[in-house]
Amino acid sequence: MRFLPLIAPLALVVAACSSVAGPEADSTSVEVTAAYRERIMLPPGHVLTVKVEDVSLMDAPARVLAETSQTLEGRGPPYAVTLSVPNSQIDPRHTYAVRAEIRDPAGALRFTTDTRHSILTNGAGNKVDIMMVGVR
Repeated sequence: MRFLPLIAPLALVVAACSSVAGPEADSTSVEVTAAYRERIMLPPGHVLTVKVEDVSLMDAPARVLAETSQTLEGRGPPYAVTLSVPNSQIDPRHTYAVRAEIRDPAGALRFTTDTRHSILTNGAGNKVDIMMVGVR
């Protein structure tokens, strides 16, 4: 009984916080795991870029909905990335895909996706594993 004055205000604060809609409610998380088959460790300075794109139109460039880049400072694959796509930009009639690439410090392409990895619509989920291929 003596803790009731402390518990009641705490319960009210928790209830108020749970009813507030945050930015997470307005977006869908896309979880990507990117890797490459070569058994090499990339030197520092390489950059992984992952994009979620609207690939619905065949005669137009893909529209980027979300993008993130991270420097691979001595870390080996697989690389886990989470992107947030605004729900207002997701149309169930469209087709979406994830692509990934790794560039060296000079900007030259080292690894990239060579197949389409569908997500979000047409029965595809929000998680994808990407195996990148080496570029020569």
